[in-house]
Amino acid sequence: MTIITRYILLAYLRNYLISLFVLIGLYAVLDMVFNFDDFAVSREAGGTASMIFNIVEYYFYQSFLIFSHLAGVIPVVAASFTFLKLARFNELTAMMAAGMHLVRVAAPAILCAVVLSLVFPLINQELIIPNIIPELTRGRSDPSDLGRQKVIQIQAMQDSLGNLLFAADYEPPTLNRPAEMTEVVILRADHDRAQAEFIDAASAVFNPRTESWELTDGKRVSQIGLGMRNRKIEPIDEYKSNVTPEEIALFRSGDFVNLLSTSRINQLLERTNIYGTNDLLRVKHARFAQLLLNITMVLLAMSCVLIRESGQLKWAVVKCLYLVGACMAMIFICQALADEPPAGEFWRDRWAALMAWLPIFVFTPMSVFLLDRVKT
Repeated sequence: MTIITRYILLAYLRNYLISLFVLIGLYAVLDMVFNFDDFAVSREAGGTASMIFNIVEYYFYQSFLIFSHLAGVIPVVAASFTFLKLARFNELTAMMAAGMHLVRVAAPAILCAVVLSLVFPLINQELIIPNIIPELTRGRSDPSDLGRQKVIQIQAMQDSLGNLLFAADYEPPTLNRPAEMTEVVILRADHDRAQAEFIDAASAVFNPRTESWELTDGKRVSQIGLGMRNRKIEPIDEYKSNVTPEEIALFRSGDFVNLLSTSRINQLLERTNIYGTNDLLRVKHARFAQLLLNITMVLLAMSCVLIRESGQLKWAVVKCLYLVGACMAMIFICQALADEPPAGEFWRDRWAALMAWLPIFVFTPMSVFLLDRVKT
């Protein structure tokens, strides 16, 4: 490894670490400022020390999720600061005067950015985030029970058997306890035979090993319908269907799918009659495409900041912001459109893939072309 290669590589890694901590810290501070009232609840319960511990613990876990959002921006910021600083002090001019091509000068940083853009986001998204979902979904005001969320109601959630699920209260799972529902009613109607049946239970606790709900005081009431007077009542201890805590989370919000690993998303897509199919397809295709887009944005930034004269710094910054901003805007628009596929069976599975890869088709050739046109 030459001295210049080592110099560029160390400079880029230093700026990457600075960008990582600054951007994640800024994100966390702004979030804390806007939601400080929620943290103040823990102060009333346990004092100032409890509130500080709650804040530190909450944002420690949230930092992994924040990194997944900023994984594409951090390498761009690091590359921009690295080579703008070199250009400002005429170091790039000196290297070019020594006969070095500017792209060759940037090669160590490009290679490092490619590795960091592939390895860290994959480890974070596939290994870390899926294992800390309870910590990521817990409320800001509850330091004592990780994963505890606001108790909600479930209204007319349909399962794979066509039953409608109702629950007065639903508490998501935590590290210490499984998911639980109270005042559960499961209704099934046969419109052809004009009859219905329902399951009634005081509570239901989810068993992850059997993927079923264990009922307390459960009973099945059948033979309900026109002309039927002899109702049949029998006890029932278990309710099993595709309704799991993951399905309920997808039923409540499409953002939950961002916390799942790709293997788990593929498992859910293999099941029939699941909620959030469009969100699952969008994340499945966008997750791999985003890795390539992170590299594309680095190449776009490199093509702007590799300049020969320090007097071009302002124009280089404007050009970098414009190109990277246009790429990020197109990614955002395509992800928003991916949730609304056109009507028809043909587009159901293909639309999300098209929207995920469209920014790559537009900006990746552009980044390679602009990098090749760097004046040296």
